[in-house]
Amino acid sequence: MRIADLIKYDNYIKNDQIRQNEIEKYSKQIATGKKLISPSDDTVATVSALRLKTINQDIERYSRNMDFVLNVLDSAETQLNSIVEAGQEVRVEIVRLLNTGVLDKEDAKVLRDYFVNMKDYIIKQANFKIGDTALFGGVKTQTDPFASDGTYQGETVETKVPVAPGVELNTTFNGKIYLGVNNDTNKMILTETIDKIVNIIDNAISGTGSLGDLNTATISVNGKNVKLLEAFDIGLNTVMQYRSVIGTQVKTIQDLKTINDQNKVFNNDLISKLEDVDAAEAITNLQKAQVAYQALISVFNQNRQLSLLDFFK
Repeated sequence: MRIADLIKYDNYIKNDQIRQNEIEKYSKQIATGKKLISPSDDTVATVSALRLKTINQDIERYSRNMDFVLNVLDSAETQLNSIVEAGQEVRVEIVRLLNTGVLDKEDAKVLRDYFVNMKDYIIKQANFKIGDTALFGGVKTQTDPFASDGTYQGETVETKVPVAPGVELNTTFNGKIYLGVNNDTNKMILTETIDKIVNIIDNAISGTGSLGDLNTATISVNGKNVKLLEAFDIGLNTVMQYRSVIGTQVKTIQDLKTINDQNKVFNNDLISKLEDVDAAEAITNLQKAQVAYQALISVFNQNRQLSLLDFFK
């Protein structure tokens, strides 16, 4: 059967293009270190790599949120811890005052100043801000959550951000529950109790009352009349409880960060397996393609001058 010259040229051109594409492909793989130069190289691998990269982008977004939330939670926990420590110190003085009273008016004035200063300190911690954002005012972040008398003037709605699929954590807090605000008066129970004690001391100093009133005085807390120490304990225990809540959220963030970091490393390893080239394999494939191309050229040169006339004698 006679092979026409046109068929020979067509076959040569087709195989020449195949070999040149192979040489270009493996040369680019070696130069870039990637085996997926274009989506057409491996559509399934390309789609899988893109999906994993999208997942990693979500992980990075969540990680940035986690870093921000963790900073907020650490600050909030620090402020509540300061309030708890101050409250525990104040409680010791309240118990001492209830048990022993004071020796004279001078002692009474010293104690009065101490209670007033501790009240101001507690309110200052409750009004803590990160930048210009008050932590314990809910969505009302630009003004102090608590007035100087301990009245709550923030919002009950909190702001939250996602830190994982289906998981949102606080960036601001409802100070009404975190700081133990009395529903009857809208004042922080701790500071309200201190005010009551200071008022009784003032009356005792002025002669219009007695320190003995400390043992009988009551405060209406959330619809129930309780004595001063019990009221103070309710407020202090509430702050301690929500300090623990924030501590739990911090632990949640830390656990999620560990999981996210592990997932990201795992995904990057999969992406590398899909995209990155095996250098030794690519060099071998390039050498094979070059040899095949040289053979193609050699065979074509040997056969292109063949003619049926060469076989007639």
